[in-house]
Amino acid sequence: MRVLALVPGETETQLSFFPIINQIKDSFENAELSVVAAPSATAIYQLSKGVAEVVPYSFEASNSPADWANLLGTVRDREFDVALTLTDSWSIALLLWLSGVPTRLGYGGSANNRLLTATVPRSAESAHHSDLLKLININGTLPALSVNVPRKDLTAVDKLRQGVGLVNGYVLVYPGATASGTTYPTESWITILKDFQQRQPDLPLALLETDDAAPQTAAIANAVPDLKILRPETPGQTAALIAAANLLVAVEGYPLTLAIALNVYTLGLFAGDSAALPSAPGQDRLVSLTSATGTLEDISPDQVLKKIWSEAA
Repeated sequence: MRVLALVPGETETQLSFFPIINQIKDSFENAELSVVAAPSATAIYQLSKGVAEVVPYSFEASNSPADWANLLGTVRDREFDVALTLTDSWSIALLLWLSGVPTRLGYGGSANNRLLTATVPRSAESAHHSDLLKLININGTLPALSVNVPRKDLTAVDKLRQGVGLVNGYVLVYPGATASGTTYPTESWITILKDFQQRQPDLPLALLETDDAAPQTAAIANAVPDLKILRPETPGQTAALIAAANLLVAVEGYPLTLAIALNVYTLGLFAGDSAALPSAPGQDRLVSLTSATGTLEDISPDQVLKKIWSEAA
């Protein structure tokens, strides 16, 4: 059975779809899965053994007719048996209808109700998409989120860590942007890191510099002496750096989700509810700190430090 999944959203959203992929693979012995994802998020599928092909496509309204037609041609050529779409847009529903895929599944909506073969209403259960699987007679609990780190990335990270003097354990900090684009204040990060250095001078501190964290990296590094800067080149290297850490302190985002999958102790800073995180082996190693106002910057450095030292006690 050939299955196509159309998954809009950035890297964190793609990671949350991994358990669905594994559930399909576990339920159908010969299932072959392909995913359509935003170009900026396709690389995360290097960490999944269950996907045969990833097709880049921007789900934004700015797509040209040629982009849409190219995707339609790709879907037609692959002769999929089942298509799962997480969107309810007219353009995607029409594309699937024209593609000839016999079983087209998604969430209820004006376009999907008319052009898909079966739909389910969006509900609280839709956060993990397991409700869609019932449409192809897959029931039961979703498997926990898991990732597979390529050996080449593990080797590259070993060299990277040795190059900056991180031979043993370290505390890793991810000061990137959340899905909504908000960041935790640079000054607050500096306060937290300086306090950590004062209390634990022998435990190295490292900053995970991704593209969305780059604007804050220079200012934090200038203010905090002996801070190691780690710049991974692939999602696999990001995962390997997280796996080697004693603790990750991070805003909500895909590094935090990776830490849960990798069973790493994590302090997560959340503007809102963290319940949508996928189940994973490290769920019990996640300590959540949620803003009382719904604004990330309103979590004070003192609150973060109290969480860190109370958990360490």
